[in-house]
Amino acid sequence: MLKIEAISDGQNINLILSGELTDEGVNELEQHWRKSRCAGPVQVNVCDVKRIDDSGKALLSRMFCAGVGLVVGSHAHS
Repeated sequence: MLKIEAISDGQNINLILSGELTDEGVNELEQHWRKSRCAGPVQVNVCDVKRIDDSGKALLSRMFCAGVGLVVGSHAHS
């Protein structure tokens, strides 16, 4: 199961993920991303994600290529 918390700091949308990024969660994350990117730059925090399957990796790759910043561990990558 994946939990997604969307937080806006006034300039960026931070999607904070926890749980498992697998088939069901991939669709949910993609919907959140598509809605959020209209409001400003998006950053995804995967620090609390326990498992990512191939479909989750593919979505994160597409998001990164589209300009989404990724927070992995304690460092942000964009």
